[in-house]
Amino acid sequence: MGYGLDFSSFFDFFHVFTSQFLPEHQGGASNDDQRPECWHAATSKMAAHHNDKLDKALGSRNCCVIGLCAAWVTGVAGIAGGCYCIYLNHYSKDGDGSGAQFLIPHAAKEVLPLGMNVIVTFLNEAMGYIHSTSLRWSLQYENRLTFNSNLRLLSSAKRSKPNTWYCNMLFLVCIILSYATTSLIFLGYNTSLGRTMDTEATAATDMKLENIIHVSGIALIIFGISLLGQAGLSTWALMGTKIPTWSSNPLDTVYACTDDTNPNQLVRRKDRCMKSVHDITQDSYPVAPKEKQGPACTAHPEVKWVLTLLWALVPLGAVWGGATYIMILKGNPHGVLGDSWTFIPLFTGSTYNSTISTSCEAARCTHGTSVLNVGWTANSGIIGNVGSIFLIAGFQAGLTLALHCAELLVNLSRDEGIFRMAITPKGTDPRYNSIVAAFSSWQTIMLFGFKAAVHWLFGLAINNDFKLGVNMYPPQVFYFTAFAFGVAVFASYVSLRRPMGPLPATFGHLQTMADLIDEWDDRMFWGHKENGFPNYAGTSSKRLDMPRWHELYGGVGSLNAAKMGAARPAMGNTAWGTSEETLAAEYHMGSYGSGPYVQVPPYGQGPYGGGGMYNQY
Repeated sequence: MGYGLDFSSFFDFFHVFTSQFLPEHQGGASNDDQRPECWHAATSKMAAHHNDKLDKALGSRNCCVIGLCAAWVTGVAGIAGGCYCIYLNHYSKDGDGSGAQFLIPHAAKEVLPLGMNVIVTFLNEAMGYIHSTSLRWSLQYENRLTFNSNLRLLSSAKRSKPNTWYCNMLFLVCIILSYATTSLIFLGYNTSLGRTMDTEATAATDMKLENIIHVSGIALIIFGISLLGQAGLSTWALMGTKIPTWSSNPLDTVYACTDDTNPNQLVRRKDRCMKSVHDITQDSYPVAPKEKQGPACTAHPEVKWVLTLLWALVPLGAVWGGATYIMILKGNPHGVLGDSWTFIPLFTGSTYNSTISTSCEAARCTHGTSVLNVGWTANSGIIGNVGSIFLIAGFQAGLTLALHCAELLVNLSRDEGIFRMAITPKGTDPRYNSIVAAFSSWQTIMLFGFKAAVHWLFGLAINNDFKLGVNMYPPQVFYFTAFAFGVAVFASYVSLRRPMGPLPATFGHLQTMADLIDEWDDRMFWGHKENGFPNYAGTSSKRLDMPRWHELYGGVGSLNAAKMGAARPAMGNTAWGTSEETLAAEYHMGSYGSGPYVQVPPYGQGPYGGGGMYNQY
């Protein structure tokens, strides 16, 4: 009998779990007492009707379930490990609470929280995807779903309990604590900093604690509780919400919402084949195609608030760093003024005062990094541990909320790019996978990197020392502020760039997308479909000419789709030398004519009379 690992039983269990408890047509058990009978009948018909076209994205669901299971295991392990660390510290041989500790180089101790932040970000993203998908369909059930992407923690459902405002606030608190505790679990005593802060520290004590890392049981328990809190709410949302599709693709969302068996069916409106989300309040009248569409900041009402919050981090960080630095300069007895501005804090272990050859404007000076000690030592018992954790979590709350809101900007840009594939030679992608799309999107990757890096930098700016307590480092606060400035610039770029081409911008606005799509197929193309006054534009399974420049579009299409396919030119009419990615997602912020698109000829001189082809846009 061998002793090798056998994963077959695990996969059998996972298959049974996903097939029995997460049926394909709904993704989880429903709150039957909250659903009308028409909903159950409609959902079953919808599933049967959409078996051939609607992408249920069960692979995305299963990946999130794996992440959810990992969060449950990590949370339980965190609580168990924290209790064990408290036991070791309480019954340590020396009686000084030094039982749960290990030896590690100081540089590795500074990088360790970065690795933990990456892991926590992965777990939070998996649970957040479940929570946001549940919110999307809960809002649709209440006939309140407007955009495909929403601020999941600031948008609440009325009847879905896991998505109510108080559950969202609990979810947010758990996210904040999960990030705040990553830098507080492994606490070291920096002997050089100790000698800098306390000139009476003995060399014997310093040598004994050199490179020793103390594991905080309290922080580990709070970390586990924060993960279990998110996991519990995500599991509740998973099991209690009917979810027709787990895809984040706005086309799949619109397809499910426009089904005639949906009790809150999204109905396509007439005469709006050239109306964008920016024209949602305008009457239905013919309009000419636009060379550039409006940006996301004027399409979604919450984008401006998100940008305001992200930009507010910059002056707040500057004030924080400036106030800390001024307190040190004013001679705060717990502060040390340093000469070093290295990215990683540097401690020399020595201080100096004003002499004939040197000048010190603070109580003490050092050739290392400036530092201000706040107190709340981690070895002062439970009160000191909990106090330091919630002190740092309070500072980190605004940062976590801002980075969460930044997800909306990236998701809106992603939704727009997906639909704009309809004007590329390949058309929309019928094999869209939410997980693959996330890992292949430069915007998503950058935001993921910003989340992990900014939280890590925050941990460098303010952290907890096992013996000295909470310390603030002004240079690192300013570096953190610089990264926050980078996040704000990135968010502004994503929100202000303008899509090029005649396809009206939607940014995932479901009603606008429903107005623009008149034929559904696995792969769709958008463009000119019928001549007339006004002309008509729509979608087709075959390539279409781009709408004609300076001509009005509106009305209702009447030609047969097959006839349109036979009449279309054999080749596409995209701009020469322009990549599909550029056509789908190129956002123009400069003056017209500086991009990859050819200047429009005078009216009436285009290849289609007053119109022209896409290379004119």
